[in-house]
Amino acid sequence: MGNLKVWTANLMIGGTVFCCLSPAYAGGWDTLGVGSNELLFDNSRFAFEATTKAVDRNVDYEVTNADVAGRPVVGGPAKSRATPNIWNYQFAAKFRLTDQLDCMARTNDPYQIEEDLNQAWQGRFSLTRTSASGKAFNGTCAYKFQIRDGHYVRAIAGANLLYLRYRTDNLSYGAFIPPSTYVDFPTRLDVRSDDPGVGWRVGASYEIPQYAVRASLIYDSAIDVDLAGGTEVTGVTSFDSFASVTMPQSLEFNRQTGIAPARLATFGVKWVDWSKLQDLTVQNPAGTTGVNRFLGYDDGWTVRAGLAHKVNEWLKVGSTVQWDRGIGQSYSDTYSFGVGTAIQLDKHAELTIGTAATYKASGTGDLTNLASTSGATTQYKYGNSWNYTLQTKLKFSF
Repeated sequence: MGNLKVWTANLMIGGTVFCCLSPAYAGGWDTLGVGSNELLFDNSRFAFEATTKAVDRNVDYEVTNADVAGRPVVGGPAKSRATPNIWNYQFAAKFRLTDQLDCMARTNDPYQIEEDLNQAWQGRFSLTRTSASGKAFNGTCAYKFQIRDGHYVRAIAGANLLYLRYRTDNLSYGAFIPPSTYVDFPTRLDVRSDDPGVGWRVGASYEIPQYAVRASLIYDSAIDVDLAGGTEVTGVTSFDSFASVTMPQSLEFNRQTGIAPARLATFGVKWVDWSKLQDLTVQNPAGTTGVNRFLGYDDGWTVRAGLAHKVNEWLKVGSTVQWDRGIGQSYSDTYSFGVGTAIQLDKHAELTIGTAATYKASGTGDLTNLASTSGATTQYKYGNSWNYTLQTKLKFSF
């Protein structure tokens, strides 16, 4: 017990517990991953951090069945690299308003899909490109109560605003000009939300600062988003398009504890209700369905454990392991291994650099649009692959 103050001094630099360097994502479309709310618990009066992640992805789709207008698609390659490299961001600021009340404001891109395939691949009548992204603005506050000497509970609440954009390209196949001639027409659907979807957040934490102990549980509600835009069949027609989607609710538990002088252990679990997202439907003004794609997702589960060590007054190192249960389609099980370091640049600034290698298991998917007028169907498979992430974070605290 006599080492409590030593533990606290060694585990804390600039008032912030060091953890969670692994930049691996959580499952499905989620880019935030586990432990994205750590800044809310920062001990500084004011803190700001900017985070970026770059991901090198190496997944190839291989057609197992492709059919259009009742005939197999045979022209073009059966296999194509499907996953361009991507990056995302997060900017967050935390303010201590009173000794009991802390608030955090954040903007980030919480959801992302990027698929970019060979324009001639055999699945081209179902998909050649997908680009979907979100932009979120959220605020969260935590009020701290002392329940007994050295033990604290926080009540957490907040609100989320979410904008979405969804774009997908493929080739349409039909007898347009002249009626007896079949031609491929590039087709693009592009819809976005003009007004944000609104969600809420609630949670609680239990803390014993002397031991660097904290356990937190945070729930984020589902968010309904309406999207509008248009569909263009190049050289043939264009029309308005509309879609509605419910982004899933989630529940995240995080636990950390000091285990020895200058060492911190972390553990986190995140559940995302992806099973509520079973299909993607887009309609035109007449109420006719233009896109009806079955997704059939399962619930997402992400589990992560980490260990951090303070080397000296300016250097900390850490490592994490993470398992994510795939939700189906292009999202198979993944296993991530991350390492990183945090460098104290001066009294107020800290630079964190982390990297992770992610092993992605093989899987299968279905790109068929059940509303396609050409009757195009596409099923595909993909093999095991290694994917790599680099994360940087710059933090200022006062």
